[in-house]
Amino acid sequence: MIETIATIDIIESALADLNKLNYNNKEETEKKVVKAKITLQDFRDKLQSEVDEFDKWAEVQSEIDTGIELENESGQGK
Repeated sequence: MIETIATIDIIESALADLNKLNYNNKEETEKKVVKAKITLQDFRDKLQSEVDEFDKWAEVQSEIDTGIELENESGQGK
């Protein structure tokens, strides 16, 4: 739940930057769009890194579980 709240906060921050756009000032608009884009990309990259780490951990755990099962089966004469 905490991660969901953090995600909402990041999205709200990026949207707030976009909502403040003054379309009459091209330079300011571009800066705010770039800032919002960077905010979202950085957060996406952080979340992707966490997912990748979890996937690696899950793969290792799966290999450990498979190894334990094979040991148990061979010990039972299967």
